[in-house]
Amino acid sequence: MKLWIQTSGAIGADPAWEDYDRLLNAHFRQVARPGTEICLHGSRVYSPAIVTHQYPAHLHTSLVVEAALQAEREGYDAFVQTGSFDLGFLEIRELVEIPVVFPIETALHIATLLAPQVAFLTQNRPFLNRLNQRARAYGFGDRLTPGGWVDLTPRELQLAFKNPGPTIDLLAAEAKKIGEQGANVLICAGNMMTMLFVSQGTTEIEGVRILDSLGILVKMAEMMVDLHQTMGITRRRMGMYAPLPKEEIRSMRKLYGVE
Repeated sequence: MKLWIQTSGAIGADPAWEDYDRLLNAHFRQVARPGTEICLHGSRVYSPAIVTHQYPAHLHTSLVVEAALQAEREGYDAFVQTGSFDLGFLEIRELVEIPVVFPIETALHIATLLAPQVAFLTQNRPFLNRLNQRARAYGFGDRLTPGGWVDLTPRELQLAFKNPGPTIDLLAAEAKKIGEQGANVLICAGNMMTMLFVSQGTTEIEGVRILDSLGILVKMAEMMVDLHQTMGITRRRMGMYAPLPKEEIRSMRKLYGVE
């Protein structure tokens, strides 16, 4: 199977992302089963404001939506988003028939299969607030502890791949506090934090499991493709998750001048 994996970061367009790109590619290929082809795609532009404000997220969503359409046109078996917010959550499901996998939705499902209480560790307070709100909207509110954050810019996280120790120590101290809230599993956001823990082989801090929320995206996509292709389980006639007719999509895109 062939997976289109879409990152929010400007991988391939900005050299500052090179270390993360290299580690992410290697990790995806390590966890993928034989026969799964990983095709990692970056965004042409990136603003860290997409995780704290609605309008930048709206602008970035259009890039992700167009990438999903391209993935289906080019014959990919699934579209996987790795950003730390589920951009285009309903729009992409309407537009493509191939399986789609979203990072926060997937992480919450897997984390709550593993443990009774989960939490987010984020790179700033507004991001934590938005993710907690999203988790409640998905129906996970009673499985969530308040979580925590460490103020880190994307640039600081990029540089941490060259000198991980100090950043790991900061994150570990906050993870310990989150564990004291009662959380059993920690979901890190943004994804560079997750990749930093993965690259150091850190899977647990003071009894709190660090979820590999990147690796599980590949495994979820493989399962969704199996359900789609082998068992015929699709989103057709599934309410808001059902794909729209292709002709309706083409007409709407022409009306609004995007095609």
